Amino acid sequence: MYLEDVIGSKTKVRILYTLFSNENRAFFEKELAITCGSSISEVNRQIVSLVEFGLIHHYREGRLKFYRINPAHFLYKPLKDLFLVSLD
Repeated sequence: MYLEDVIGSKTKVRILYTLFSNENRAFFEKELAITCGSSISEVNRQIVSLVEFGLIHHYREGRLKFYRINPAHFLYKPLKDLFLVSLD
């Protein structure tokens, strides 16, 4: 199932929670890992599918990789609603 692939791990949930709760900014790899309470390698391993699905944009500035949520993705609104409920 598609949704299972999107939010199928604790790390992915933490990544999405972090990015939805800070949707107007990008996080570099290490910062995202620290915020999520995970290792950089775990974040890298889990974020690949989120980038492939297009839910997260990534780009490089020099040697740093940055990630931010993609508001144009078809799951953006339903997932945002889901994650913002947990923010209230």
